[in-house]
Amino acid sequence: MLEVMLAITLAGILMAMVVARVDVNRMQANSTVQMLSTTMVAAQREAITKQHDVILTFDQLNRRMRVLWDVNSNGTADAGEHTRMVYLDSRITFGLGGAPARAFGLQPINFNKTVGGLPALIFHRNGSASGVGGFYITTTRAIAEAAKGSLKFADDTRAIEIVRATGRSEWFRYSSPIWIRGF
Repeated sequence: MLEVMLAITLAGILMAMVVARVDVNRMQANSTVQMLSTTMVAAQREAITKQHDVILTFDQLNRRMRVLWDVNSNGTADAGEHTRMVYLDSRITFGLGGAPARAFGLQPINFNKTVGGLPALIFHRNGSASGVGGFYITTTRAIAEAAKGSLKFADDTRAIEIVRATGRSEWFRYSSPIWIRGF
């Protein structure tokens, strides 16, 4: 009985050490980058398969991305065209969070097109993208610390960049003091 109690106590101590090292915010940032990037790849493939534009608009204020299947490729949402919203988790927002900017710019969302007043990325029927650019996501705690002048959680920041000709998205994570491709 004593041995069982000792084993349970040791397992509890080890579990407490492991849980203390898990950073849920960074895991959520990674998960969000994967979700958004997967949605973007699916949108690009849908544009090729269905032979019409798929428009992604980025709403920084409401922390969401809208996917519009633009069946007639006229650049606007018409009656009967399917849309889907992809929402960011409550811990995640668009922004740099104290990390330095990448080549595509300082703004949280950087695309040269707008649709309905929002930054937009359009995948065309050949799979190409409407332009180069990208966006940053980070944790709300990184934004709060950056507002105070602290870089404490700058490593929570992730970036997705778009290659125009191929429409391919590339993921980056900030790890002080550099950006690293992938996870």
